[in-house]
Amino acid sequence: MHQFFKEGAALAAGQEMSLDADDLNHACRVLRLRKGSPVTVADGRGSAFFGVISSINPHDARVLLVEPAPPAEPSLRLTLLQALAKGEKMDLIVRQAVELGAARIIPVLTERSIPRLPAGKEDGRLERWRKIARVAAAQCRRSVLPAVEPVHDFAQALGLLAGATALVPWEGETDYGFNEMLDRRSPADRAVLLFIGPEGGFSRAEVEALSGAGARTVHLGPRILRTETAAAALTLVQAAWGDLGVERQ
Repeated sequence: MHQFFKEGAALAAGQEMSLDADDLNHACRVLRLRKGSPVTVADGRGSAFFGVISSINPHDARVLLVEPAPPAEPSLRLTLLQALAKGEKMDLIVRQAVELGAARIIPVLTERSIPRLPAGKEDGRLERWRKIARVAAAQCRRSVLPAVEPVHDFAQALGLLAGATALVPWEGETDYGFNEMLDRRSPADRAVLLFIGPEGGFSRAEVEALSGAGARTVHLGPRILRTETAAAALTLVQAAWGDLGVERQ
């Protein structure tokens, strides 16, 4: 069943609404949906409804909302702080993070980040990431659109860590494993920040600054992971504290 977003709309059973222009093209020309096709519509803020296509043509598609859809949002509020990665790697990271339940994705410019977005191109890149997040959220039937925020510098990212449960996978950590951290009960506020470094890793100065800001460095085993693979640590957090396993309250 395909899902579409009507951001900011007040959804209710029995309501009929038109799909947005971009969704209309996808529904009509790509998915080739027909009258009576079952779909889901979400408002991007946590509400979703099952519905059926009541009419569709190249100029308009209308959906009749039938009943509320069960929630698919994690109770854990995950923020991914991701060191800026090159080109399609960042696209992949955004897509996977949304599928794994991240509520916020914040690109961060670190000392060893390879791409340096030229002036005037950041807005276009951010718009691209937000479109990828929207498509991924619809594909995995999330009812809340995850926020993809503008690129932060390292100092801005540090400011987000104060008082938070923040985990930093780092190859230089040899004593503290991810499993040891996650064997604890989940944070009382159900909020976790995960900071993934760039392709060249965090510098020693950055790690010291992160630790000083209250973050916990952890290792992910003996293998060095690519930056786009390390975001899979979201899966471990969700399995230990979220909805991929038995939640520890």
